[in-house]
Amino acid sequence: MKKTTLALLASVATLTLAPAANAAEEPAKVKTCVGCHGQGGHSVVPNFPVLAGQHAAYLEKALKDFRDGFRHNATMQMFAKGLTDDEIKALAAYYSSQK
Repeated sequence: MKKTTLALLASVATLTLAPAANAAEEPAKVKTCVGCHGQGGHSVVPNFPVLAGQHAAYLEKALKDFRDGFRHNATMQMFAKGLTDDEIKALAAYYSSQK
C-alpha cells in the first residue's frame, strides 16, 4: 500500500511540476519585455498591456508594426527595431501560450 501511494504521489508531483507540453519555450529576448510587461506577460501596471494569452498573430503584427514604424511608441520602436522575423514569431508564440 505504501509503495502504491508513494508512486501515485510521485506521478502527481511530476505532472504538476512539469511544464505544459504545448507551452512555447521562453525566447532570450523575453528578458527585455519583463521590465514593462511583467513576468510571463502579466503586467501589473495599467500603462503596459498584458501580453499573456493574446493571439500570436496579433502580437506578431504589433511587433512588426512597431519595428517598421507603422505603430508609434518610442520604447517599443527602439526595442522592436532590432528584432528579426524569427524572434518576433518566437515572442508571439511564447506570450500567446502564457495563461
